[in-house]
This record gives sequence, structure tokens and C-alpha cells, in this order.
Amino acid sequence: MGTKIEIMSSLSEQFASDNSSGICPEALEYMIRANHGSVPAYGNDEWTQKATDYFRELFEIDCEVFFAFNGTAANSLSLAALCQSYHSVICHETAHIETDECGAPEFAFNGSKLLLAQGKNGKLRSAVRYVLL
Repeated sequence: MGTKIEIMSSLSEQFASDNSSGICPEALEYMIRANHGSVPAYGNDEWTQKATDYFRELFEIDCEVFFAFNGTAANSLSLAALCQSYHSVICHETAHIETDECGAPEFAFNGSKLLLAQGKNGKLRSAVRYVLL
């Protein structure tokens, strides 16, 4: 019997992290296509325009689209965009944002905090906000 890492590596699917798996074939194909020639940087290229237009079409709204390196960056920056420095985010004590993001949300929050609450099966009851606040 192999080690835990060897066993996990042999599985066809695993959901450990978006940082621990290869790129999906379709994304790689488009990256290879985009890697030819020179184009303007910082989102001023046809590929970024196509991608952002696709998101606007998909969500049926004219919106700004911001690309992030990974899920931790996306989660942290999204919450930071919603919060002022004096705001807090109430989450379950075992919520992904608390247990798996290594402090990144509070780093990006500019002073906002995660307020941890308990609840059965990872669920919060609406009354918890009165206890925390």
C-alpha cells in the first residue's frame, strides 16, 4: 500500500486545491493560441476582451470582470470589495474562508474581520448575528 500522497495522486479526481492540479485541456489550448505574437498588456488585448464579453453575456449584465490567480485571491478580493474597514463578515467557524485561506481575507480586507460563529452541521442561524454584534 502506498503513502497517502501516492494514493491521492492515483485518484482520477480530487478536490484538494486549484493550486495542486494541472490546467484543463480547453484552457491550455486557448493559452497556447494566445501565446503567439505580441499584444498590449494589462487587459488591453483581444483575448481579455473576448473573455470579459463572454462573462457579460453569460450573466446578462454589463459588468466589470477582474481575473484572479486562484480561488484564495478571488474569495479575498471579492469580500474586500464588499466591505469597508469597519465591516465584518460573519461565517461559521469551519467555513472555507476561515479554515483554508490562510489569513488572506483579513489581509485583503483593510481592517475588516471575520467573525466566527458556531452552528449545527456548519449552518448559521439568523439569531447568531445578535450574539456576535
